[in-house]
Formats: sequence, C-alpha cells, structure tokens
Amino acid sequence: MFHLRYISRIFTGKESKEWVLRRIRPQIPSSKLDLVVAAYSLNGEFLGIQEVTGGLLQLCKDSNTRLDAAYVFGTTYSQRCQLNVQDFWNNTAYQQMAFYDLFYRNPDDSALRTLYAIPVLITNVQYSNTDNSAGDRTRWQLVRRFFLVDPIGTKLAADGEPQVVRYASSFSIGVQLRSGNREGEIYPPLVRITYSEATLDDYTANAKVTVSFSVNYEMSTATYEQDVQIAIGVLSALAILWALFISTSSWRRRIGAQMVDCTSLLKFILYTFGPLGNAFFLVAMGAALSWLLFFKRQDQVYLLLPTPAQEETFIIYLSVACALKCLEMLHFLFTQMTVDIFFIDWERPRGKTADVEGGNGKSQSVSMWRTYFVANEWNEIQTTRKSNTVFQLFTVLLFMNVIGFENLTTTDPRAYLVIDSEQYVGGYSKLLRFGMMSTVYLVVAITQWLFFTFFYERFVEDKLGQFVDLCSMANVSVFIMANTHFGYYIHGRSVHGQADTGMQEMYEMMVREEDNRCGQRGLLPNTDNQTFEMSLPHKLRDQYDSIIKPLQQQAAAARGQNRPRAGGGNTTSAGVDINQQVDAYKKLNKYLAAFIDHSRPDIDYIVKDKMFLERLLDMEFLETTDKGHFYNDDGHSFDAVLFYGNELVLLTFELVVFSVVDLIGQSYVLDAVITYLISRFISNLRDSGGRKNLAKKTLVDERFLI
Repeated sequence: MFHLRYISRIFTGKESKEWVLRRIRPQIPSSKLDLVVAAYSLNGEFLGIQEVTGGLLQLCKDSNTRLDAAYVFGTTYSQRCQLNVQDFWNNTAYQQMAFYDLFYRNPDDSALRTLYAIPVLITNVQYSNTDNSAGDRTRWQLVRRFFLVDPIGTKLAADGEPQVVRYASSFSIGVQLRSGNREGEIYPPLVRITYSEATLDDYTANAKVTVSFSVNYEMSTATYEQDVQIAIGVLSALAILWALFISTSSWRRRIGAQMVDCTSLLKFILYTFGPLGNAFFLVAMGAALSWLLFFKRQDQVYLLLPTPAQEETFIIYLSVACALKCLEMLHFLFTQMTVDIFFIDWERPRGKTADVEGGNGKSQSVSMWRTYFVANEWNEIQTTRKSNTVFQLFTVLLFMNVIGFENLTTTDPRAYLVIDSEQYVGGYSKLLRFGMMSTVYLVVAITQWLFFTFFYERFVEDKLGQFVDLCSMANVSVFIMANTHFGYYIHGRSVHGQADTGMQEMYEMMVREEDNRCGQRGLLPNTDNQTFEMSLPHKLRDQYDSIIKPLQQQAAAARGQNRPRAGGGNTTSAGVDINQQVDAYKKLNKYLAAFIDHSRPDIDYIVKDKMFLERLLDMEFLETTDKGHFYNDDGHSFDAVLFYGNELVLLTFELVVFSVVDLIGQSYVLDAVITYLISRFISNLRDSGGRKNLAKKTLVDERFLI
C-alpha cells in the first residue's frame, strides 16, 4: 500500500512521480476511475474494502447510472442538491458514523492488484504553520482519513442528541493528466473536502443545506497555449503586413496621396482592425474545433478539456476578435455611407415648345422621373445581401437545438446526438460550444453562398444585373467615386438614344434590341460590357469638388442654424437654394457626360483589362495624371460600395457576435435573437445613412427617395 508520507512529497514537489505514473493508464470509453475505500467504525474496527459506486461518497441521491457516471474517466462531473437538516438527526443512514481511506486500484492484469492511497485536503481545517486554503502546496497538511457525516462528536451523552452535525458540504476529486509523451497517464488524484455544520437551531427551523460532489480533470495546456500564441503571432503579423502594404497602399494610390501623414497612419490602423479580428477569430475557432474533434474521438486519453481558468485565454482571444470586428464594422459603415455618387442623364430634349406669339419657343424639358426611379432602385439594393440572416440563424438553431449538435459539446467524452434521459449529462463546455456552433454557422453560410451564386443568381433573380438593365432602359449612367480618384461606372446610355417614350415605342425598342437591329449596350462599340472600375484624373475630381462643395457648405450652414428641413419655397429639404442645386446638377451632368464621351480636351481615359495581380490585390499599379483608366470587370465590381459585395465582412461580424453572446448566455436562442437585432440595426443604419448620402451627393431631393 502506498504510504501517505510519499504522497505528501509528491504534492510538494520533493520526490519523483515516475514509478506511480507507470501503473495508471486509464482507457476511454470502457475505463473507470477505479476507486475503493477502506471503511472503519468509530472505534477503529476495520469494516472492509468497499466500492465507491452506488453513491457511497455522494450525499445527493440519484439513480445508480447517474451516480456511477462520476467515475467514468474523462467525465467532468458535477452534482449539487439540497438536504433537509432534520435528516441528519432522524435518518438512520446518517447515525452510523464511518471513516474512510480512499484508494486508487491499479487496473493491471495481475491477480493481486495494487492499491494506491489518495491524499485528502480538508480546506477549512487549521493547523499550526499550515494553510490548506492557500494555493501554496508547501503549506498544505494532507491526511488519509475522512468522514461524510458526523452525528456523534458533539453528543453530551451517549444516548443524547448531537448539538451540532458536521457534514461534507463540498467533496471534490481532482485528477491531473500527465503531459508529454506519456499518453493516458495521470498523477495521483487529490480529494478536497470542505466541512460545514448544522445546529439544533437549523433543525428547529427545518432548514435546508446545499451539498456538492464533483470530479474534475485537468491537464497542462502550456504546449497548446504556446502553439496558439505562435499562430496568433504569425497571423497577426500577416494581417498587419496586408493592412500596410495592400489595403493602405491601395487607398493612398486611390486618393492620390504623395506623402505619409497622420491621415495615412489613421487609415492604416483602421484597415488593421478587420484582418487582425479575423486572425484572432480563426485561431480561436481552430483551437476550439481541434479540441472538439480530438476530445470526443480519442481512444486513449491524451487530451482533456481546459478548466474554466484555462478557458480564460480562449475567452480573451474571442473578446479581442469581437472588439476588432466591431471597430471594423464602424469603419465599414462610415466608408459606405460617404461615397460620392452621381446619376448621369443622357436624355436630350426632342425639340422646342411652340410660342403663342410665333417665336422660337423654349426647349422641352427632360423628365426627371427616370433619374428618381434609378435613385430609388439604388437605394433599395444598398443593403441587399447574398445570404438571408433569418434563414441562417434559424438553420443554426435547427442543427444545434433540434437535431442535437449541442449534445456534442458536453464535458463528458461521449459523442451522441440523442442522449438517454437516464444517463448523466455533463455541463456544456464554452470551448466546445464555440467550436461546434462556429463550424455549423460557417457550413450553413457557405451553403447559402453556393446556392445563391450558382443557382439563384443565375436562374431566379440577379438584382445587380437587373439594376444595370434598368439603367440602360432609363438612359441613366451611374458614376460612383468610392475614393478621391477611384470609383465605379455603370454605363446606362440607351442604345436607342432616348428613354422618354410611350408604351408602344418602348416595346418597339425592346423588340429591335432582341432582334439585334440596334447597337450593343457596352461603353465601347460592339461590346456588352457596361460596368467598370475607374482610376480618375486629378482634374476631374477638382472640377467635381468645385461644383459640389458649395452646395454641401450651404447645407452644412443650414444644419448649423437649425433651419427647418421640410423643404418649401426656394429651398430643398436639405436647406439648399433650389436654383443653385438645379444649376449645379446640370453643370455636373454635362461635365461627366462630356468626359464619358471623350469630349473634354483636357482629360480623357482609356479602357483596359486589369492584370491578374491587380485583381488579386485589389490595387492599381498605374498612376493617373491627365488620362484615367477604365478597367473592365465581371459586371459586379460596383457591389464593393454595397452590402452585396461585402458578405464576408458582415458574416464574420455576425458570427463573432453570436459567439460572444453565447459565452455570456449559453443559449443559442438568445444568441440568435440578439444577433438578428444587431444585424437589423446595422442594416437600418446603413439604409438611413445611405439614403441621406444619396440625396446629398446625387442632388436628388430626399423626399423623392421612398
């Protein structure tokens, strides 16, 4: 039998554990934590060796299946209940006091199996020069013998009633797995017991007391934490390099910056949030998923779940990812709600109105309703996405709660979708919940994206393609400047030269186009390409600002003076003089139309294809001076200023929010509700800000945007 004195040395680090460890090799799933007790009566009589199964050490009673689950190796077990104090005096089960010595029975093949004594730490006992409640093991005083209930020690007479009953209010067995190359080996377990007292006053008041029993497993996660830190370091470095040399460099080229200033530094920091958040999230998800797979599928124990204290590192990484993604979302919304956009109306007056006095008359005005219609359609597609948030969250809930994937995230080593009600089910692990939920979330999202991209968009509805078609039918082009000298162009000039027609003429034009009896819609002759990325000359931006800035300053002054914004009289809803706004609209429309038509002698552009590396890095290598560049694209390049082209940003943000809420609430339904509300708030904010920006930049009165 293993002597207690040697165990004391083990726990104080004074002796080697080697010869004890070689004999303790539990296997999953069939192995048990094979514990027995040597029982003694109050007068020291040996009562024999007893099995701990059947609830011998557990004051809380339950079915034998649930009670014995405590000794299934690898199962983090927790049991808590309330007992009636009067049972300590009245129940005969507690009247026969017994002392126990706990032993681990080595599962070897010999006929005479070895018993290893397990030390006991009574946390609230006081000895001189010792402190069992401290974390310093050198100050512990370990013992061998313990009891569960003591109804004898405080009796004033042999046949009298006890004044106080002492009981084990907390009984915990701690098992630590040995790290390194010795898979399946454990250190000697340690029992921690906290005793409490119930008095006669408690008996009279019919009070209830809480008792708990737990079995906890622990292993050193230093190696795993080091691997995670290395992964974080490498990915963070790559994220910072990407933000510096790709995102920030591309932005500086697109605004025409010549020197590195404070604005460039700020933009670099803003561009760092997204990649860094993705790096932290990917590492946290990878760690959680690997723990889920290997913990649930291991045959010989070499991996245990992190303790709540060890999980703090994972929680910190995920919290940092959430904070970074929130900052990225704010930057993303700001950039989307401040793009410059203008609708170029190609329609020309058909003639002049007759003068009643026989004069030449005035030129017929061009209807503005086509531009209003295009503006409203653009306003509607600003928050269109490639995935459905409601379907996404509902499907995740279906898999996790209904099908039972949540049952795979318990702290016990079993992996069953359906759990027998008679079996003990461990609590949920935050790490495993995150690993399973994030995997399901991403699988559903990828499935949605594949369905939308390869089926729905091709055979059901392509909203961006429909918008481009609408521009062609309305004879309106869309000129978008996402940055100072970079943007997107949708060529909507009608091949028929006009769009202000009646129903009959409209049908005839459509038939001519179907029969190829007219030109093609593309910007270049005999081409169909209508969408482009633009790298614009500096002179064009200067002229644009000279036309738009006075109106913006006038609107800002109106807001500063708190003028009514309902419109009326000679002002728009933004407080701008109507005549000035109309003149500015005509001037800017004429200027941009002339630029597209190559009619400006001072500025021009050429149409070309982007190089593969330019497309891959989303960057333009050529500098623009007096001549701009229009780059052919795949038809959807302008979705970069819409939700439609930023699905990854939105998806990862919602996933991180879902995950962080789950860390707090541990309820997938609550996670889904809060994630949906935040998603709707962001969508409504983008819609409201986008509408105001659209009215401000296109010179279309906001009252016409529905």
